Formats: sequence, structure tokens, C-alpha cells
Amino acid sequence: MRSARRVVSLCCSLLLAGVANQALAQIAPRLTGEAVIARLNTAKQDVATRASNTHDDRLAAVSTQLGEMADALRKTLGDKASQPADIMDDSRRAAVLRGDAAVQRTRAYLDAAPSCPGSDAKALTDALATTIDKLGKTSSSSKATPVINSVETIDNRPVFALHPGTTPVALALVGTNLSDPQCVDPQITATDEKGKLLDAQPVITGVLPTRIELKFPDGAGSKPGALVLHVVPKHKAFLMGCSAQPEATTALQVTASMRVSVSYNLTTTCGSGQSIPSSGSLPDITAYGATSSRQVDVAACPDPSRYAISAKVTFGDGNSASVGPVEQTAAADITMGLPAGFTLSWSPSTRTVFVRSAANVCKGVY
Repeated sequence: MRSARRVVSLCCSLLLAGVANQALAQIAPRLTGEAVIARLNTAKQDVATRASNTHDDRLAAVSTQLGEMADALRKTLGDKASQPADIMDDSRRAAVLRGDAAVQRTRAYLDAAPSCPGSDAKALTDALATTIDKLGKTSSSSKATPVINSVETIDNRPVFALHPGTTPVALALVGTNLSDPQCVDPQITATDEKGKLLDAQPVITGVLPTRIELKFPDGAGSKPGALVLHVVPKHKAFLMGCSAQPEATTALQVTASMRVSVSYNLTTTCGSGQSIPSSGSLPDITAYGATSSRQVDVAACPDPSRYAISAKVTFGDGNSASVGPVEQTAAADITMGLPAGFTLSWSPSTRTVFVRSAANVCKGVY
């Protein structure tokens, strides 16, 4: 009996120890300058790899900027690099928070970008480049310096770009010191990259020190380009009123209108063994979820035995990809996947080529 009790006691102790260890494992380490510098350098290398794979000069510039931010942060912190950011002086703490924001935004970009085609991919890169540039050039600091780490949908998906249109857009800014409950709501404005106020201005719908929810009631407008969000919160000091804090900024990009072209090459094999090629282009696709089609004249082969089809997809930024050929008997439809969620189908019964666009596949575009 005593042996059974000891076994039960031992099992309970092990279980409690496991729960305690799990709880401890869920506590994130305090943010230090050393950790941020290491993450900046890792992000620099990862962006450089993507720049090399995509031959994108702007990404190469972002990689360089991330390295420069790491070097500048190392010089700013000196022998304080291993300290938690919470106990640093105002200027050092602000520099660490901005470096951490650059890392978070870059990691979100690297996760989203591979799913994005054409003009969407370019918009994500432009938004990241503008954001990193502004974080790298900001040097102001105060006890409650605001920093924006991310722009997200209301359900917490990172956003870098908006499709043009008049449909209301709801977003959230996530960061540090974005508001003070003892003061009025922060001031938020939207400008282009040169600082000119945009026609579409956001309206605040909810505020916390770490999160601001906002809405563009009239959508993102119809003009592609940078959309820079400026946040100026107020902070209340002891025995003092609420005073304006340094501005925090982050950038989005309004994408160019979607335009995808698809051309095809169809080869008909006749019963006699003769091969008859034909080719053409489909009307451009200008919206996600749309379909484009073209009938093909194959009257030159009255007794087809097989069909083979290949396709080339060209996106709005000039990038293209080819797929196929895929071959089937003359009685069978042919369907093949194209990049970015597009699908091409050949229907022998109707002698029609169809191209269908899936819903928005880019994780970083609203």
C-alpha cells in the first residue's frame, strides 16, 4: 500500500514539475540590444537571399539598411547591449524598440512575399522598403516613445498593401506606447511618401497602448503608391498635462490594378498522325475570382486523336512563367495549374480555352 502511495506521489510530483516547466517555457525573455542586433543580422541575410533569388535591387537595399541598423544600434548601446531594454535610458530603449520593429516587419514580409504574384509582390517590397527606411532614419526619443511593430487586419494577419477601391478597410496598428489612457486619442494621418495628405484618411475605432484599430471608410482610393501612416500620441507626465510624443510611422502600399495576360499553344494530333499547331491570347484578367476564355478554331483537323496545350502567364510587373505542355486524348478535358492560383482548362467538346483566377492568394494584401 505504501509502495502504491509512493508511486502516485512520484507521478504527481513529475506532473506538477512538467506543468511548472511548461509555464516557465511560455515566458518570453526580456528584450535586449544583443538579441535585436542578432535578429537584425539574421534578417539581413534572409532578405539578401531573397533579393538574389528574385533579382530585386530594392530588396538588396533593404538588406543593406538592416545591416546598417544593426551596426548603428551596436554603437549606440556600447557596453549596455546586454541590458534589458526596459532599464535603458530613453534614447537607447527607443533605438532597441525601433530595431525590433524592423525585425518583426521584415519577418512578416518574408513569410508573406512568396505567395504574392506580379504587382502584389512589388507592392509588398515597396511597403517594406519605405518602412525600414523610416525606422532607420528616426532618432527622436522620449520616456514614452511610440513605435509601430506591425500593421494587421483586425483578425491579426500582417498587411503590407491594399487593393485599390472604395470598400471600407479596417486595420490595426500594433506596437508600443501608441496611446495613453489618461490622454485623448492619438492623432493619425495618412500621407504619400512625400508627406502630402491623402484624400482617404483613417478614423480611429479603438485604442490601447499597444494597439490602435482604425478604418478607412472610403477604401484605399484608386491611385497606386505609398500610404504612410503617422501616429502622434500624447503622454501624461507626473504633475504635468498630456504632451505630444515623437511621431511613429509605418508604410503600406496601394497596389496597381491587377492585370494578368495568358497566352497558349495548342497542338492537335489528327487521326492520320498530322500535328496542327495553333496559338493565341486570352482577354486580360483584371480581378481575383474572374474567368477569361477564348474559342479555338480546330476545323483543320476533323478527326483529332489527341490534344496538347501549354501556357505562358505574364503579370503586371513584367514577370512571366510557362507551364506545359500537357497532353490528353481528344475526348478528355485538360486542366493544369498556373502560378499564383490561376488554372487553365481546355475543353475539346466546346473547343474553348478557359483561364480562372483564384481568390486573392497574397497573404500580405488586404
